[in-house]
Amino acid sequence: MARAGCRWRAVLVALVVLVAACSSGGDDSGDSSGPEPASADGGGVNEDGVDPLPALPDEVALPLVFVHGFAGSAQQYESQAMRFVANGYPQDRIVAYEHDGAGFDIAGFSAGLSRFVDATLADLGAEQVYLVGHSRGTAVSSAYLNDPANAAKVAKYVAIDGAPCPAVVPCLAPNQAGNPGQSHVEVATSKESFAAQYEFLIGEAPEVVDIVPQRDPVLLSGRAVNFPANTGRAGATLDVWEVDAATGARTGDAPRDSFELGDDGAFGPLEVESGAHHEFVLSTDQSPVQHHLYLQPYVRSSDLVRLLSSPPDGTTRANTNVGDGHASIVAIRMREWYAEDDPDLPGDERDVLEVSSDGGEPVNVMTDFVGNGAIGLHLHDDAATPGESTLAALPYFSSQPFQSGVDVFMPASEAADGTITVTNTPRGDTGRPQTLNVPNWPSSGHSISVMFADHPVD
Repeated sequence: MARAGCRWRAVLVALVVLVAACSSGGDDSGDSSGPEPASADGGGVNEDGVDPLPALPDEVALPLVFVHGFAGSAQQYESQAMRFVANGYPQDRIVAYEHDGAGFDIAGFSAGLSRFVDATLADLGAEQVYLVGHSRGTAVSSAYLNDPANAAKVAKYVAIDGAPCPAVVPCLAPNQAGNPGQSHVEVATSKESFAAQYEFLIGEAPEVVDIVPQRDPVLLSGRAVNFPANTGRAGATLDVWEVDAATGARTGDAPRDSFELGDDGAFGPLEVESGAHHEFVLSTDQSPVQHHLYLQPYVRSSDLVRLLSSPPDGTTRANTNVGDGHASIVAIRMREWYAEDDPDLPGDERDVLEVSSDGGEPVNVMTDFVGNGAIGLHLHDDAATPGESTLAALPYFSSQPFQSGVDVFMPASEAADGTITVTNTPRGDTGRPQTLNVPNWPSSGHSISVMFADHPVD
């Protein structure tokens, strides 16, 4: 774990202590390894994709409420929701309670969770929910469950890598100890964690654990949010463009979809071709700065798409060195980037994240100081060494929780007619590199995010 990650893990531990009055108990045995994942060859999978298995009855598929942790959002549960749906869980019964990812008001967040659960029960006509918390979300959930009236509304609880299970409801606690090699966020997003959660909640092992293509049309909806507060990008326009996967350049003269975002930043649904590449652009009339987000192609529908952004005058941009001659990129993945070998596992357990411009020599940005705790990597030209890729730590970002920053010079052009290639070779999957190509937008007027999936994608 990177040094910054360790400091913020200490913050989480302090929060856990605050709710430790909820003693560990329930059905948690401390063994969170769970069942062996089922093969994706079952459950209707063939060369054309997979249809969801027969729908689970409402009395089995209770509304599932996910509560994220520090600097988190619904994005930490997007892959798990896809897996649940592939196994017959109704998509509209998987929701997320999102709160200020930078705040520490556990009591206030717990009160908000209470209102959210009540609204979810009313909307779906149910009497109980399944509750899933991750990291600081387990502190929020434990505080919520302290009230017996609230606990009565929860049939089962999953506490992922955080506060111990309370004794008031049946509980499972997936954690790093039970999932060797997986770090804090990865425990929330991995298929091994999913298999354990599914069997605990549903009472049988899932038939599908991989993110496999669906035969039905792929529909996407979600929110554009200000990171880490999770407030909506209110007043922004979201344009969605089809792009050429080989260059990132737009293939049409007009966006295929446009949304004027309200206070919650919600957008969709929009239908996309399975496996197709798109550019999501956020802009406002109040600023010339545009945010371009390139997501790894979707092969399954999702209601939990999150476009992590910030206002043009936000802290992210304020701490980014900008200019007409170079680009800035944030590389995001809801599975920690590992820049160091895991001492508990054999072989090379490091990720490789390479950046190149217009076919030039790729540069691996996974330097040792990145550590194993970042999920967001800020890449841009350091003002101290203009025009050079020193791979040194960038000021500000290298001290932020779950983030890091690396000095990389990526030439830009006013017409954005060049291509920057970002290739992720995930640890444990070196034969399946994942590539996103983006135009070389100048950082003076543009921000770029590339968002890699936390699961293997061909």
